[in-house]
Amino acid sequence: MPTIAVSTIALGFDCTAREAIEFTVEHGFRGLEFGSPTLWPDAMSAEDVRLVRTEAASNGIDLSIHHIHRGVAPATHDPSRRARHFAELEATLNLAYDIGARPIVVHPGPVDVPGVAPEETSEPARLEAIANLTSFLSDAVPVAERTGTVLCVENLVHTKGNVIRSYRELVQVVEAVNSPLLRITLDTGHAHQSGGLTDAFAGFAPYLRHIHVHDSDGIDDHFEIGQGAIDWSSLRDDLAGYPFTMALETQNTDDGPGGMLRSRDALRQLLGPSVG
Repeated sequence: MPTIAVSTIALGFDCTAREAIEFTVEHGFRGLEFGSPTLWPDAMSAEDVRLVRTEAASNGIDLSIHHIHRGVAPATHDPSRRARHFAELEATLNLAYDIGARPIVVHPGPVDVPGVAPEETSEPARLEAIANLTSFLSDAVPVAERTGTVLCVENLVHTKGNVIRSYRELVQVVEAVNSPLLRITLDTGHAHQSGGLTDAFAGFAPYLRHIHVHDSDGIDDHFEIGQGAIDWSSLRDDLAGYPFTMALETQNTDDGPGGMLRSRDALRQLLGPSVG
């Protein structure tokens, strides 16, 4: 059975590491994801690192980090920018080692050809960007091995301007890197707006290591479960058989973390009391 985690995205973008771990312990969650758009190596003091590591170990909390994604384009055609993003990812992986986090989520990001808007890039340029992304992730694998982490590349919405435009392309990137330290994060809201959740579970199955859970109405997402159009009952078997962490990324509620807590309860009702 899966473990339900809270993402700091559900607690607000200004949520601190201390606030996040204290909330997780207080509400009895078995998992915590330090979500983007924060570059967490810059946001955690040495004291924060000790607190998070100690509290997680003492309370049986699985930790993950969502690597920063705003303004980040790992598939960029600009080598200097790609090197800067790699340094940011390496710092995130080192932080993961320090606090004991294992899955590290990475967005494939947009196509980035200097001087060209992402949605106006040519198809040959997008295919070159896929090659850039593959190389970026392949270069990160030795760092993941050193830090005891697993890189999980996330499915984004298949919109023009993004590097990855299908489930198959995402799988092909993972297969090209060919390492057990590169896996996939399935984002339910993104999948609902793109190729559908049934095909996502089927296509990602051999490589699925992490899940982001939130509802979607087909246009927007990050709703609490039951407030969108996803048929969660049809996903029961897929979710119940999943052995790792599912991080709740609910945002669109008027009562702060209330929607996330209700989403946790909805998942427990759907999957049964043994869910973590």
